[in-house]
Amino acid sequence: MALVGVVATSYPRWAGDAAGGFVEGHAAWLRGRGDEVDVVAAGRGLPVPHGLFYDGGAPEALERGGVSVVAAAAGFSTRMLAEVTRRARRWDAVVAHWLAPSAVAAALATRRIPLCAIAHGGDVHLLARARLLAPVLALLVARDARLVFVSDELRRRALDAVPRAIASRVASRAIVQAMGVDDARSEAIARRREARAASATTKTTTTTTIVVLARLVPVKRVDTAIDAMDFLPPGARLVIAGDGPLRDELAARAARFGERVRFAGWLGADARDELLAAADVVVVPSAPLGGDADGRSEGTPMAALEALAAGVPLVASATGGLRALAAHGAALVPPRDPRALAAAITSVLRLGLADVRPERRTELGWRVGGEALDRHWRHDRREHSYAPAPQPSQSNDAQWSSRRSDSADTRNHSDDLSVTEAW
Repeated sequence: MALVGVVATSYPRWAGDAAGGFVEGHAAWLRGRGDEVDVVAAGRGLPVPHGLFYDGGAPEALERGGVSVVAAAAGFSTRMLAEVTRRARRWDAVVAHWLAPSAVAAALATRRIPLCAIAHGGDVHLLARARLLAPVLALLVARDARLVFVSDELRRRALDAVPRAIASRVASRAIVQAMGVDDARSEAIARRREARAASATTKTTTTTTIVVLARLVPVKRVDTAIDAMDFLPPGARLVIAGDGPLRDELAARAARFGERVRFAGWLGADARDELLAAADVVVVPSAPLGGDADGRSEGTPMAALEALAAGVPLVASATGGLRALAAHGAALVPPRDPRALAAAITSVLRLGLADVRPERRTELGWRVGGEALDRHWRHDRREHSYAPAPQPSQSNDAQWSSRRSDSADTRNHSDDLSVTEAW
């Protein structure tokens, strides 16, 4: 039995807390296959710093700046390094969610045990803006870490940030793999939706429920979903589940729609499941920040994966990792275009569940995603111990792609031949 350290910034603080839920899902998958898990995170062995991680997101807080925020981040990083150093003496392997500070702490505190570093989006863009992405990736390469990016766009941005010699070493150690969703919860929601659809065949209703599950921060562009209500029929209502620094601004923007737009605030896991079961469509209207060339964009938001895995029709912006979800039935629209978003919602509502691909829902769960990470990390089931992966060669588990990225921030390495793990 292996003891795996899981290092992260956010992790659920109570049962049903959505913050860091995919980290908890990864830990649960590791336990399910027989490993012990030791979690180091804010609220799990580390004090929760005010204004970071659980208050709208660390990237947003740090981009807003302020001496107190920077000091809180530096203090937290120092405490994380000390705690990981203390606990890592017993670990057989370590997985770090977010390149900084988690993967940096894991790389500095451990030497010989396998390390898997997972980049989620905000960490990559924040490090790039601070001109720290190249040094962090060089550190991880020197540590022989295995790298995971939740979208192809993030991987390409990482390759563009480092000299070509280091980029080739990053590419040889990296896969693209979105995080998984809870398989059992997704199946339960899908069953409830199917029962609801069957009972609705004898009823008529003019009300439709459009759902946004998101932190209320700029990159999520919830304002686009609100403005789309101008182009939707009176029976359409929008439920916004989430909270964040833009709550008051967005509420003022939505005031003209009255009860057609409701702010539900943060929801626990059970309440989120109820909302997904009742939703007619989920919308993810994210858009890059600061200009398409260099601005921060989405990784692969969990709300989008949860919706598709549960069989909920999804309309999302064609940006970041959301682009890849078209293969799973998502309808994609241009970012920041309320009229196009409303048109796609209308089209999806007309189709109902017909456009969701049931045969691909299970590919979004941890049963599949966990195995993809495991193959990359080379878990030896015979010895039940971890071993670093050898230098990769083409295998049956991977698909070759030389496609030019349609990412707006692709620059130096857009024509690199890359291997992307199927998911």
